Amino acid sequence: MVNNNIKLPYDSKLSSIIDNKYFIFKNLDRYLDYDSDDANEIVTNVNCNLDKEFYTDQVESDTSDGMLLIVNKYYSIPDGYNYGELVTLDKDYSVNSNDKLSKETYDAFKELVDAAEKEGLHIRSKSAYRSYETQKNLYNNYKKTNGYNWAEKWSAHPGSSEHQTGLALDVCSKDTYTIQKFEGTDEFVWMKDNSYKYGFILRYPEGKEYITGYNYEPWHYRYVGKDIAKYIYENNITFEEYWAYFVDNK
Repeated sequence: MVNNNIKLPYDSKLSSIIDNKYFIFKNLDRYLDYDSDDANEIVTNVNCNLDKEFYTDQVESDTSDGMLLIVNKYYSIPDGYNYGELVTLDKDYSVNSNDKLSKETYDAFKELVDAAEKEGLHIRSKSAYRSYETQKNLYNNYKKTNGYNWAEKWSAHPGSSEHQTGLALDVCSKDTYTIQKFEGTDEFVWMKDNSYKYGFILRYPEGKEYITGYNYEPWHYRYVGKDIAKYIYENNITFEEYWAYFVDNK
């Protein structure tokens, strides 16, 4: 700060912000404008764009980020985009006959399912890739049936769903099939503690709803690769937090 001839008030607050593990210099002005005295809250929330309203300043996600592209209420993808080659899941891995994932994600998911099977657990995909049009119809149906506020917490606008990337899927137990019952299964316990070993993260975790913009979804998993999944799991952060510091901050 001294080398850049920058003079700012609130030295103790500023010092705490700068010392934060996930401090990003380009966000400095936004940190100082954020209405909070908690440095951790400031850095986390600004890095995750929570100083802006959902969907009000949305931009197109940088698809050159590849497997690490972000799709949420601040970053969208165009109609027709998906990551890599889409392949159809075999019936041993999905309860739906036309479920698709990117090949890289599917290979990792097969490894995960096979490992769980060896422990007597039966994990299956319930819903994987969705097209822009499918997501549009789904969101509009939720909004019509359950109301706008409900739809906003449980479903993404078309272009803003991870399902459109081919990198994400909703999972269920072979014995229950319904995602709403997944949290009460042994399969969920195993997924929560082991999915990162195969490159998957619980994308919308409990207690992080204010960051992700969605209600807790114990069934929704996103593929990010083993090393990154391990970091996110061990540090108990969201993909938004990881992406801001390690992908966008470059």
